[in-house]
Amino acid sequence: MEYVLITGASSGIGKTFAEEYAASGSNLVLVARSHDKLGTLAARLQNNHGVDIQIFSQDLSLPDSAEKVFAFCNSHQIPVRTLINNAGFGYDSAFDSMPLEKIERMIVLHMLTLVKLTRLFVSSMKERKNGQIVNVSSILAFAGVPYNAVYAATKSFVLSFSESIREELKGSGVSVLALCPGLTETDIYHSAGIDPHSTLLPVGSSKKVVQDAIRALESKKPYTIPGFLNKLIIHTGRLLPRNLLLKIGMVLGRRTKSKINRASEWQAE
Repeated sequence: MEYVLITGASSGIGKTFAEEYAASGSNLVLVARSHDKLGTLAARLQNNHGVDIQIFSQDLSLPDSAEKVFAFCNSHQIPVRTLINNAGFGYDSAFDSMPLEKIERMIVLHMLTLVKLTRLFVSSMKERKNGQIVNVSSILAFAGVPYNAVYAATKSFVLSFSESIREELKGSGVSVLALCPGLTETDIYHSAGIDPHSTLLPVGSSKKVVQDAIRALESKKPYTIPGFLNKLIIHTGRLLPRNLLLKIGMVLGRRTKSKINRASEWQAE
C-alpha cells in the first residue's frame, strides 16, 4: 500500500488535498501541528472513504522536523508515493516590523523543511521508479512583494528549487510540480481575521486549486497557476520591467494594508 503524505493537512489547501485524495481511494499520512484537528479529519475521511490514514503531529518550523516525519514513516513501514509540501504561513507586515522569530520560522518551514523532506523521500521514489512531489509555492513567487518580502522570497525559492530538481529527475519516474495559487478562500484567513476579498486580487476556492494541481501533476507540468485571472496577471507581468512590478506591488500592498488589520498571520501548519 502506497501513501500520499500531506503537510499542513489540518486546514486550508492541505485539508482539501486530503479530502480529494481520500475520495479517490488513496491512503494518507497527514502531518500538522494540531493532533486534535488531524484526528478529527482522519476519522471523518476513514469513515467516508475506507482508506488507511496515519497522522503525525509535528511543528515543521523546527529545524529537525523533516527527519522526524521521515523516521515516523520508516518506523511504520509507510511507502510514500506522493509528497505534498504544503505547510506554510504568511505574516503581513512591513519588513522592519516583522519579528525575527517569525522570519526564522518562515525560512525554516518554507525552505529548509521542504528541501529536507524532498531529499529524504525522493531516493525511495527513484528506487521504485514511481513518485510525485508537489511543492506549494505562490503567485507571489514571480516578483518581489512589499509587505510580504520574506514570504515572496521563500516562495520564489520553492519555485526555482522545484523547477531545478524536476529537470534532474527527468526519466527517473519521479515528477515534480510547483503549485502557485493566488489568494484562496479557506478558513485560514477567517481565523486570522482577514478577508481575502478585501484585496484587489482574485480569490479562488481551495477545491479548484487542488483539482488544478492534481491535473497538472498527472500531466507532468513543471508548475501551475490555478485560475484564469491569476495566469493573466503573472504572464502579463512577465512582460513588464521588474521595477514597475515592484511599484505595482507597493500599490497593492498599501491598498491591502489599509483594509487588513496588520500585522496579520495566516497559516497552514
